[in-house]
Amino acid sequence: NKSAMLNNCVVVNPPLRYIKFSDPRKVAELDKRWPQLKYSNFYGTDTQPLWRREFLKHGSCGINRYKQPAYFDLAMNLKDKFDLLSTLRNHGITPGSTYQLDDIEKAVMTVSIKVPSLKCIEKPPGNV
Repeated sequence: NKSAMLNNCVVVNPPLRYIKFSDPRKVAELDKRWPQLKYSNFYGTDTQPLWRREFLKHGSCGINRYKQPAYFDLAMNLKDKFDLLSTLRNHGITPGSTYQLDDIEKAVMTVSIKVPSLKCIEKPPGNV
């Protein structure tokens, strides 16, 4: 098995477009699983900047197989199948505490095949 980063994969003609979700039920499903935390709830669900960016960046990789609705349905199904927060909690890892990277990787690997690609960010300075 070979792995690859799935972003900005292909240039398609016509260019890949994001079609804003208008069905309130679909918007609610997406918002529950993929909230747009940088924006107010109304702006995020009305303008959908996060979903647009993620689809245009990653959806290009499977556009021949997964058109936009299928891409988001797949993303939501994977989120439900691999509930990362529950997996971490089941291994004693909860938000707000400090853990060794190895412990987090081991917990994630109980539901995945590969070692996860984890990154630390510093926000605000001094808090990683």
